[in-house]
Amino acid sequence: MVRREQTSLRLALGATRQRIVSQSLTESVLLSLAGGLAGLVVADGAGRLLLVLAFHDSQSLALATAPSLPVLAFALGLSFVTGIVFGTAPAWFATRSHPAEALRGANRVTRDHASYSRQALLILPATLSVVLVAGAALLTRSLTNLERQNFGFTAANRVSVELNSPPATYSLDRLDALSRDIETRLRQIPGVERVDLALYNPTTDNWGELIVVDGHPPPSIAEDDGSSWDRVTPGYFETLGQPLLRGRSFLASDSGKSAPVAIVNEAFVRRFFPNEDRLDRRFGMDLPENAKTFQIVGVVRDAKYFDPGGKVRPMFFVPLTQHVTYANKMMQQTEIRTHYFGGIMLVSRLSPGLLEPQIKKALSDADPSLTVLNVRSLQDLINVNFDQQRALAGLAGLFGGIALLLAAIGLYGVTAYAVARRTSEIGIRMALGADRLGIVRLVLRGAFQKVLIGLLLGVPLAIGAGYLIASKLFNVAQWDPYALALAVGSLAACAFIAATIPAMRAASIDPLKALRTE
Repeated sequence: MVRREQTSLRLALGATRQRIVSQSLTESVLLSLAGGLAGLVVADGAGRLLLVLAFHDSQSLALATAPSLPVLAFALGLSFVTGIVFGTAPAWFATRSHPAEALRGANRVTRDHASYSRQALLILPATLSVVLVAGAALLTRSLTNLERQNFGFTAANRVSVELNSPPATYSLDRLDALSRDIETRLRQIPGVERVDLALYNPTTDNWGELIVVDGHPPPSIAEDDGSSWDRVTPGYFETLGQPLLRGRSFLASDSGKSAPVAIVNEAFVRRFFPNEDRLDRRFGMDLPENAKTFQIVGVVRDAKYFDPGGKVRPMFFVPLTQHVTYANKMMQQTEIRTHYFGGIMLVSRLSPGLLEPQIKKALSDADPSLTVLNVRSLQDLINVNFDQQRALAGLAGLFGGIALLLAAIGLYGVTAYAVARRTSEIGIRMALGADRLGIVRLVLRGAFQKVLIGLLLGVPLAIGAGYLIASKLFNVAQWDPYALALAVGSLAACAFIAATIPAMRAASIDPLKALRTE
């Protein structure tokens, strides 16, 4: 539009259409290739960002984000084709008008009648930006809810130690003595306040067995008739910060010589003892003849030992040093195998890095066959569970930001084009007394009419997208007003900034110069 008079003059003086098109084509291809190179840089940075979001705690990562040769060839080839298509077409249409008509201003307009293609340049990115920003807001709020939920235990100042199980040749008596020796040695480490052992610590996938309740009909083999379970030492609940709600905790006297006891969580009570007094009730695992195995002596608060985004599983706990003899050979093997503890929970204000050398030495002194697999804070172990959600939220936010940028660029370009075409009209309006504020309102009105269409299309699509990602959301409604307001507000702000620039330029037009272009 800026070169329309120059193009007409060149045509009138004998320049060929091919020469004019080739000039536009050269500029467009160079710009397009530069954009392609910039896009590769952005893509590489975005790839690195996503890896950081997905594997933020990894020490080394065998994944590279640098584009390969096929990717480079594709990106540059696409940039070249884009430059040809979008550089040739406008220049070709510009050369199709008659020079005399162009010089007389016949191609100018006095109303903002945008073509369908220009409207699509605005509406499509605006619609997509609403959908993506709303989706990113939903996923971000879901991630925040996941991280801030009550897990049922205390994560602060808790250090989880995972180790390989003792050798399978150890007898149960030797395992009991080893567990007591380990607790004694770890308590002697400066800065360690509490120590307890377990078959596994929270954030580990749970053991699960079919539950048979004394006095109840035999259960069917169904998912809701099962329960997770763990073996722990007497002070484990206090060390973990999982409150006891009723009854008593495990005692040192709950050993291999005493009657088997169990502590259950609230979900276990709701599932197997609704509207019943659950203390002193008996239950067992898998077979009806085991229904009287364990006596319930306490109830602890629900805690999410696994799958922080899911529901709390029914769960029961038994003493690590208590033994049960089963007639069934397979169950007896399982009983023995579950005494080979693999988790240690410590309470300490020291960092895991400072504690790890001392923990390894204490375990090595207790039994050289024990190997520490990792020493990490319980909070870090919890955070690892959210890597997928964190990567999804980051990816959606990245795409939402790109969509907003594209919508703003499209709005700026189309609005600036409309202002260029209406230069004479704006000059006449100002010559007849229109003030600058009125001109700004005129330009912004035309821009926001198209943005409004994008909003009207984008909000229902954003609600529909919320239903599609409902399985990834935690305590967030699919049509969350906050997410929709953020998407609408972000687009409105970007659109206002993008449209204000050409609007202010239009308001600064000198009426005499505008009329002189005729």
